Amino acid sequence: MMWSSLRKGACNIGIHRRHVLLRSRSLQTSHIGAALRVRTIPREWPHTIGWVRCWSSVSSDQNQTEDDEKREQEEVESIMRKILAQSKKKDEGGKREGSGLVDMITGGRLRKLEDVNRTYYPGQKFKATSQDMVFRAMAGNTLITALKLMAYLKTGSSAMLSEAIHSLVDTGNQGLLILGLRQASFQPDKKHQYGYGRAAYFWSLISALGIFWLGAGATVTHGIQTLLNPPTPDELVLSWEVWTVLGMSFCIDGYVLQRCLGELMQTKPKGVSLYQHIKDIKDPFMLAVVLEDSAACTGVFIALAGIGASYVTGNPVWDSAASIGIGCLLGGVAVSLIRMNQRFLLGQSVDPEIEQGIKALLLSRPSIDNVYAVQSQWVGPSTFSFKAEVDFDGTYMAAQLLEMYKPVFLDSDLESELPVILAWYAEDVTRLVEKEVQEVEVAIRAKYPEAAFIELEPDSKDTDMRALSNIGTKSFRASERDAITRALAHLARSLDNR
Repeated sequence: MMWSSLRKGACNIGIHRRHVLLRSRSLQTSHIGAALRVRTIPREWPHTIGWVRCWSSVSSDQNQTEDDEKREQEEVESIMRKILAQSKKKDEGGKREGSGLVDMITGGRLRKLEDVNRTYYPGQKFKATSQDMVFRAMAGNTLITALKLMAYLKTGSSAMLSEAIHSLVDTGNQGLLILGLRQASFQPDKKHQYGYGRAAYFWSLISALGIFWLGAGATVTHGIQTLLNPPTPDELVLSWEVWTVLGMSFCIDGYVLQRCLGELMQTKPKGVSLYQHIKDIKDPFMLAVVLEDSAACTGVFIALAGIGASYVTGNPVWDSAASIGIGCLLGGVAVSLIRMNQRFLLGQSVDPEIEQGIKALLLSRPSIDNVYAVQSQWVGPSTFSFKAEVDFDGTYMAAQLLEMYKPVFLDSDLESELPVILAWYAEDVTRLVEKEVQEVEVAIRAKYPEAAFIELEPDSKDTDMRALSNIGTKSFRASERDAITRALAHLARSLDNR
């Protein structure tokens, strides 16, 4: 190990420990040394020092030749001159806050991204369409319930009572769904920082449990009782009111169902069947209305079949069987809704296409080397959270600061000012990473507005290592020189495209 003191003058040398280009500089007599420009390894700052510490002898056979170094330096300086010229040309239209390459790239916004809303929350998009459908279904079921109860009181039909219970339960469930719609639209607060979107699934789950216990349970129980204790044929009365009520029920429920399916057709992606689209739906209110009205229309046919068969044969067993069939139908609807709400209350991940799309968007940025540990989940019917560990490219960050910090290092008294300059540099690198995170969030939300919560955690497989630990590797130094040259060239091209 040896120490090299470099006095006044100019020289261009290669050192085994680090590739160094010495620049001529007038030195004060009290500060023996030379201004030094160092080409660094990833995530390390370009710097100027007054003393050079060498771990091996300075020999030409251990480093690139002076001609190779000169050509390489000329290539880098040519790119930097091009970037600087374009930066000055862009600044002619008006002076911006800040200076140098960083301001040229960020538009003078390194200190803050004005167009980033740090409290971004898109709200729940289901409110407008779903609320209308729920209100329509509730109004229709209220009317149908009254008509079916009157028909049951006149005929004594078990199937008609089952239909009345069915419509009554649907009316109560729609009231719960309206409550869920209201609560799910609340903005995030201190107690619920991810919003109230999951309230939609909670109230939909309560509604589904009501369908199961009150609808299916009561209907099947009544059907079994009438099956064990059937009424006499004289007690069964089939009048025109029965056919009228069932016909009106089918028309009203069919109208609501048709409107719901129309809404679904408008949002259905191309190449996806309506059945698959309904299976993939994330709005519990829309799904509840579709399934309940589908069951209501089907239940009308079951009731017609059971009542008609009992009237023709004079056997009330068919009426009881229809009642049990309607109860089983309600049970199937309830189980489907319960399973759907369970998945989202537990935290279902977003669709693989969305997750891969966001990852591809991250990897397309030159400032990001890799993406790890992707996690996501729906926090509401139309909002999701996304988290990932991101390996930022320190070389690309250094390239953005190179032109701005070069004169600072060359013209400073490093004996006393180096700690301050390094603190500035570290702060600016941190701000570049912060700015990059903010711009990535804007890009993600531009493509996926549902991304209400985005968490990008800087991380790397080399977190426990220091870049300087690889400086003795000749191939690593060469690859880093290539990397910084490519980064500068990319920045120059990005300016040409503006």
